[in-house]
Order: sequence, then C-alpha cells, then structure tokens
Amino acid sequence: MFFYLKSRNRPYHLSPFPLETLPRDDAITAVESERPPASLPNRMPNSGILVDALDRYREIFAGLDVRECVPVRAPLPDDPGRRVMDLKGAAYFMDASQVGTCRIPDHAWLLDAEREAHDYAVVILVEHGRVPEPGNLAREWIAPAVGAASEMRCAEIAVVVAGHIRNMGFSARAHLAGHEFVDADRLAVLAGLVVRQGDEIVNPYVGRTFSLSVVSTDYAIAVDRPLHANALRAKGIRYWWGINGAQSGRERNRRARRQTHDSRYPMETVKRVDRPTTLILDDEVPRVPKRAAFFERALQGDLGERAQKERSRFAFKTPLSFSQLRLVRSMVPYQDGESTEA
Repeated sequence: MFFYLKSRNRPYHLSPFPLETLPRDDAITAVESERPPASLPNRMPNSGILVDALDRYREIFAGLDVRECVPVRAPLPDDPGRRVMDLKGAAYFMDASQVGTCRIPDHAWLLDAEREAHDYAVVILVEHGRVPEPGNLAREWIAPAVGAASEMRCAEIAVVVAGHIRNMGFSARAHLAGHEFVDADRLAVLAGLVVRQGDEIVNPYVGRTFSLSVVSTDYAIAVDRPLHANALRAKGIRYWWGINGAQSGRERNRRARRQTHDSRYPMETVKRVDRPTTLILDDEVPRVPKRAAFFERALQGDLGERAQKERSRFAFKTPLSFSQLRLVRSMVPYQDGESTEA
C-alpha cells in the first residue's frame, strides 16, 4: 500500500501556506480604501558586494517593464476565477511565497504618481531568506543583503507576470522597490496577505520578514478578501500538521533548525561511493562536442529548414515563456566581465 502526502493534490494556484483557511473581514476594504494616499516610501539602503549586485539586477528587470501590449487579445476564459488561477500559478511557478489579488482604490495610487487605467492588482509576497548561522563564513556578506535579495525576486516575478498579461493583450505594469506608483502595503492588506498593526503590516505566517511587489492591470480577475485581525492568531493545530496539503508548521520548524548550507532534503544521510554504481564503460562513452547535440544541430540547419526555424522559436510561443525569455536575455550581457581580485 502506498501513502501520499496531501500536498500531492494541493491545487497549484494555492500558496504553500494555507491562506484559504484564514478568517476574512470585508469591512477592512472600506477602511483601507478611505485611508489618505501615501507618499513614495523611503528605502533604507544597505551596502555590500552582494547588495550592489542584487540591486543592479533589480534595476535591469525594472527596465523590462514596457507599456506596450500585443495588439490582439488572446482567447481567454470569461470566468475571472479561472483567470486568477493562471496568474497565481505563474507567480508560484517562479517561487513566490504568497500571492493575493484585489481591486485598486483611488487612494492606493501614491501621491503625485503616474496613474494607469488599471482596476486590479496582483500582489506578490516573497519571504526573506534565512541569515546564515553564527560561525558560517557567508553570514557577514549575506546578512545585509537579505532584503535586497527578496526585493530582486519580487521584481523578477512581477515583471514576468506583467509581461505575461501584456502578451495576452491587456495592459499591465509592475511596481517594484524603487519603481512603485502604488501603495504596496495597502494593496497587500486588501489582497488578504497581511494585517495592519499601527504603522506596520504583518503576515500570519512569516511575520514582518518579507518584501512586496505589485502588478496593476486592466485584466479583470477574481479578487481575494482582506484578512480579519484574528488571522494572526488563527493558525491552530491543523496548520502544524499541514492542513489542506500546505506546508506544515512542523516542516518550517525542521528547516529552520537545519544548517543554512544544507539542502532542505537530508542529502547528507544518503550513502556515497567513489564511483557511480551505474555501469559506465569509460572507453565506450566518448566525450562529444556540443555541436553534436541534436538541439544544436537543428539550430545549425543539419536537420532541415523547418527544424532550424522551429528550433529558434522553441517554447517561447506562449505568453508566460516569452515574458520569461526577455528577462533571461536581459541578464546575458552581464554574465562575463573582469573578476574582482581577492
């Protein structure tokens, strides 16, 4: 008899966290909508080699957020629920921690910000990574860059999701750290990701250690409901046992106790050998040049004109993959260069 974890059948558009079980409060919508518009947030810059690299790539991604969308709209379902499943699934595919959606009230646009004719927002939350434990050589250079790393990841996801929407024929804009035109904190409250506590916002599962980005759009999607204040105390025993197949509190605690340089899987317990136990005959398995691989041969025309044409197109004919392609290609010019001397 085989036993499978509930996570095996958890719908992909749901968060790794059981957000769907938290209590909601529709009255929060009016309260947040009536709050006066906010000013551009002040960012507290950090410095360091890793911070500088992360900020550089965040700026590269920001430059990809063009305004143009394709002239013909894709054949899409009219059901706003099906549409939002697509967008959330795309964000979770790119390792977002949590995603919520909401309508954009007038006051959610920042003071003196350029406004778009966008009624909907996709709010992306990325949990901060762990700081290496004391004594780990990586602690000194990673600790100042934790926020910058999650901001860069937020930017990457938002730019790809916005591009995905534009590639389907709708207007969309990514709002990133340093390039925002909307109040991300307010929209995160409205999208059911956080609870406001005074001047701060808190997530029921990751507390205050997260970064946000927003995609505003005219693409009509289903929206989530704001969290009730009690959501911060509503996890309960079912969360610790992995309710609905979501990641359990026990699993999060287990990972938090592991050394940061270890995998999430206990690979250190797997038996090792000096040579692979799979039979490999060294004299019969020659090394071949990359030119001999069939993907490369098709690109060079060895398999005919049609294969050469289709190899160039590859899988980038879908809205999401084409959006990802632009981001990947934007990083290629920066992969080489002079190495910093030790």
